[in-house]
Amino acid sequence: MIPHNQTGNEQGIWSIGIFHGSSLDRLTQWSSQPIVSANDFREYDGKAVADPFAIHHRGVWYLFFELFIRGRSNAVIGASRSSNLVDWEPLGIVLDEPHHLSYPFVFEYEDEIYMMPETKSLRSVCLYQAVDFPFRWKRVKTLLSGRLMDCSLIQHQGRFWMFAGWQSYWLRLFHATNPLGPWRPHWLPVLRKYSKSSNRPGGRPVRWNGNIVRFSQDNTLHYGQQLRAWRVSQMNRLWYSEAPLFDEPILKGSGQGWNARCMHHIDLFESRNFVGNNSDTSSPLNSPLFAFVDGSA
Repeated sequence: MIPHNQTGNEQGIWSIGIFHGSSLDRLTQWSSQPIVSANDFREYDGKAVADPFAIHHRGVWYLFFELFIRGRSNAVIGASRSSNLVDWEPLGIVLDEPHHLSYPFVFEYEDEIYMMPETKSLRSVCLYQAVDFPFRWKRVKTLLSGRLMDCSLIQHQGRFWMFAGWQSYWLRLFHATNPLGPWRPHWLPVLRKYSKSSNRPGGRPVRWNGNIVRFSQDNTLHYGQQLRAWRVSQMNRLWYSEAPLFDEPILKGSGQGWNARCMHHIDLFESRNFVGNNSDTSSPLNSPLFAFVDGSA
């Protein structure tokens, strides 16, 4: 999420790209150019794209993201698609509400596709279901109430777990038997107290090398500065513990190009789950890991 009270050039230079590599601490740019930028949405007068979440559906990659439109204070959800991760087709605006939308966490559950965008301005966590994927969505449920943001799900030991930013820089945890709820708060009122460096979710939690990995924005110096990874060592209804997976951030500004200054989000995938008949040597699928990321110049 780009804070929607930002204005001007700072907001307009966010774009989306792909990183790849052999390890989470060795991710590098797949291309010097972004795969999705505001220029792809000129007909809507787009000025920024961020918070990418992807889903692979019937052989096609669909990418959903926060899309800022010039002259509007609230962002919408845009989408693009690709069959090879190289060539991307903009699909336009797929979800538009009177309130701000960002962080479109998209997932599949029991053959249905859902989206859980950030709707902090409503003081609620809203769930949408695809009725004509990827273009039409209906709001089916309010999962939680409160100033929760950037909610991120993972399944673990027969339950679903939801990491949620609270009041921007506190971290909370909820659990349920299925993603439609009912959701219950963790026994610990907060997992981590106020911190700009470690709490705010920065993408989909994953399993990697036998660990649950949580991603967080590090906004110590300025918003969107860099991204860190955390290894979850214990997570049940009573206890939670984690530690830095690496000493250094896994993503940060490259110093040049579309992501010169900031990087604050990741949606990570293992290529072995999607290779199939891929024969394109230029594809990110030729690396063990690839990720959809965002960045700002």
